[in-house]
Amino acid sequence: MEKEHRMLQARILKAQGYKQAEIANMLGVTDRTVRNYLTNPPSPRKRTTRKSLLDPYKSFIESVLKEQPLYNCVLLYERLKRRGYLGKISILRDYVAKARKEVCTEAVIRYETEPGRQAQVDWKEYRVRRSDGQRKIVYAFVMTLGYSRRFFVWFTQSMKQSVLHACHVKAFEYFGGVVEEILYDNMKTAFVCDTEGRFHPNKRLLGFAAHYRFVPKRCQVYRPQTKGKVERAIGYLSCNFWPRVRGLDLSLEELNEAVRRWLKEIDKKELWELEESREQRFECEREYLRALPSHHYDWREVHDLMVSRESCITHETNRYSVPPQYIGKVLTLKVDRLTGKADLFCGSVRIRSYTLERKGARKRIMRPDDVREINEMWLRQFHHRTKLTTVRKPAYKSRWYEVEVRDPAVYEELFCKETEEAACRI
Repeated sequence: MEKEHRMLQARILKAQGYKQAEIANMLGVTDRTVRNYLTNPPSPRKRTTRKSLLDPYKSFIESVLKEQPLYNCVLLYERLKRRGYLGKISILRDYVAKARKEVCTEAVIRYETEPGRQAQVDWKEYRVRRSDGQRKIVYAFVMTLGYSRRFFVWFTQSMKQSVLHACHVKAFEYFGGVVEEILYDNMKTAFVCDTEGRFHPNKRLLGFAAHYRFVPKRCQVYRPQTKGKVERAIGYLSCNFWPRVRGLDLSLEELNEAVRRWLKEIDKKELWELEESREQRFECEREYLRALPSHHYDWREVHDLMVSRESCITHETNRYSVPPQYIGKVLTLKVDRLTGKADLFCGSVRIRSYTLERKGARKRIMRPDDVREINEMWLRQFHHRTKLTTVRKPAYKSRWYEVEVRDPAVYEELFCKETEEAACRI
């Protein structure tokens, strides 16, 4: 029987009217022990806490787990060893399991962001069935303002980095300004992981953010509460707008026009938890948005292509004609994936624009003026070569002789025979 338990039993027996000696006999202890039980309050035994080799590094471990709750223990162990940790990985695994559970079950306190402070960005994939029975995939880019809850939607056929930046620009123009910071999900087109497992904005996103003067931030992995506003906007888009257009055979332009009209309607509806509409709250938030720069960031994809002998460049199996004076030169093609347009540059000089064909179509797009210039160039080169290779006929009549064509082995055999005869004469 533990000491604390005996002390409590002694107090109960005393309250029932038993004497000290009787209590001692019943508990099997001395009278002096019972007297101590009755005079001193029960207290738990003080346990000596053993120091762990992990103690100096617990604050660092917790900071890593708060950012990435499922961070790999092997990578964390290697980082701790570089910091001087001498313990084993088993101790680290036990502590990480407890700390990870606390982080994942930690209550998320809902807070209201200030006007113009934050926007949240995410993608949503939808499948569309065409009238011919084929299916295609479209992606919805969604940006939600943290204060007003007003959000912007644009449907695309790709989630590439250039498309992501182009959709940002459309959202900035739609809102009429830029917020201080933008929160992203786990996007490979936005953040890259270093050798130590930490995520940083990639170079293109940093250049884009510097141009529009906002701070890119990444939400914590497996914690969707940190970007709950854009998640709720996507849920509303899926259950309210998408059922309206699911069975319609709409082009991408028609789909974006339909969602634009839908956004105007829902902006006027009152949000029951805020008792205001998105439109009313946005009037307050509009004043805090940063002004757009004088010119937009060039988000287009850049491809360096050489002009072939046929005076064409090849992009995604399709060939496009180029003025023949650029044959053999390397030109720069800047592709806008959002509109399907492309501009061709020689240095900083724009040569012409193209409407790109579908990838894999294997088409050859030749402009009539290019074809005419190419034909003229070929004719000039043909006449020039003809003049160089033409032999002027002599004024007098020459006599032609037929020459017998022989194998070289005949001459070698003849040479050997003459050599033997010379040796015999000697």
